[in-house]
Amino acid sequence: QLQLFEDEHPACTVLALHPPHDQTQLALYLHKKWWPLDDVLQTSSESRSGLQPVQSIMERLIVFLLSQVVEGPGSHGEVSFSLHPPTETCKVLWKDGQAVGFYTIKHKRLCDSWSSRCYLLPVLDTVLVRRRCRRRGFGLQILHDFCSSFSSEEFLGVSSPLSSGMVAIRKFLQQHEEHRVRLYEVEAPGGWNQRRNIWLNI
Repeated sequence: QLQLFEDEHPACTVLALHPPHDQTQLALYLHKKWWPLDDVLQTSSESRSGLQPVQSIMERLIVFLLSQVVEGPGSHGEVSFSLHPPTETCKVLWKDGQAVGFYTIKHKRLCDSWSSRCYLLPVLDTVLVRRRCRRRGFGLQILHDFCSSFSSEEFLGVSSPLSSGMVAIRKFLQQHEEHRVRLYEVEAPGGWNQRRNIWLNI
């Protein structure tokens, strides 16, 4: 059984089959039949193109598979992803009928479940692009979408520490001078003593 959310809330699990010691070769039991992993990460819907908000349990499952299974937690020296709480906004990036990545947002005034501290600005928390789809501009697309989604906010955050895979931030800020004073690397909950301007520290 795969547990989709942290703290088992809401309770939501999916049955999966995989060879011993290899969870990358999965079959999932959905809608009363078994599906290969690659089929679950595909869509025939023409409306699923570009960055689309996650709204259903099935879309949450896709985020789970991308972060916990497809790329493999901690593989290739990369950071392991935590399970995403249902309170976080998430968008999946679709390209040519395939889910190629996603990003999550901690919204302003969203309270941390551990410390009860509330975020003081919107924060880009998690970004993942599948390894085989990198170096194709998807990171820039995600950053542009995030900044555009909060055009009325004076300041925006990116969770600290910045991943080594987030080199797209430098390129993005080189191309978009208007965002250089807006984007900060932040620690929760994002007070001024917990922010560092990204452009000034590149």
